[in-house]
Amino acid sequence: MKPRLTAAFGAVGVAAMLVLTGCAGSSEKKVEKGIAAQIKQDVTPSGDKLVSVQPYRVSCNLGQSQVQTTYQCPVIGADWTSARAGIARLTIGVPNVKDVNVTGADFHFGSSEVIRVRSKSSVQPEGSSYPATSFDVPLTFVEKLAYSPRSWVRVYTGERFSDANINTGEETGKAVESLAYFMKSVDEVSGRTPSPAAKGGGLFDRLGIGGDEGSSGGGVEGMHPR
Repeated sequence: MKPRLTAAFGAVGVAAMLVLTGCAGSSEKKVEKGIAAQIKQDVTPSGDKLVSVQPYRVSCNLGQSQVQTTYQCPVIGADWTSARAGIARLTIGVPNVKDVNVTGADFHFGSSEVIRVRSKSSVQPEGSSYPATSFDVPLTFVEKLAYSPRSWVRVYTGERFSDANINTGEETGKAVESLAYFMKSVDEVSGRTPSPAAKGGGLFDRLGIGGDEGSSGGGVEGMHPR
């Protein structure tokens, strides 16, 4: 299992750089189609289902703390296996930065909620051309990240950090849309019912996900707001 996931993330790092260097479609319609096409599904010899999406950029503007160019804008990707159905592996990277490691991230939701991500996964990306680290998080946290109407992230690289918007309500990073497609795929292959947090509209409606009922779970279990 681990060698398979490790090899997959080596390919993810290369694919992410194609997006970062402008090789993806330029129009919104083409970008949406391209992101949807990057959702990968597989089944292991033992029957475990796998879903992954390559890292995409959050929404960066010059002048944000520690962000020198838009190519240093953090990227976020994710993968999931039915062997650990309630857990996802969130990969966070910072392109165009050298000799540092991504040590963690603080995700800010709304006006006051902060969730710290520090639990490193036992399987880490290989072959990436920029610093990237994978963290184990509850699957519901990825869902919250995909559908929260207001969010931003502070990514730590040792003693330094960079801040970037994820979703301002008016502008969303490609990472938001990619994670929404990722969650849609996970829900389809697992039979999981999206939580009420995913039914708030926006990207959820655009992707045509959901039904009349949601799961009863609330919040982000397993994570501890600071």
